Amino acid sequence: MKINKDTNLWDVMDAFNWKWCIVTLKNGKKIKLYVVDVDYESLGHDIIIYNYTGSNSYGNDIPFSDIDEIELYKDGKSRE
Repeated sequence: MKINKDTNLWDVMDAFNWKWCIVTLKNGKKIKLYVVDVDYESLGHDIIIYNYTGSNSYGNDIPFSDIDEIELYKDGKSRE
């Protein structure tokens, strides 16, 4: 899923919450992470909250504005 200014927070949550994903940042870097939550932060932007452990515990966050694309991590292989 491409992320842009029109991306709906709930669409991202429905597709990726509690799942392993590959997130491609706008700078081209790809990160394998576990999406714990998708939220609207008080600073005025949508974020994904993630960790690298696969637990449902909160971790770090990335604003939508830094993300180019999110895709599900499938069968131990990504499109990296």
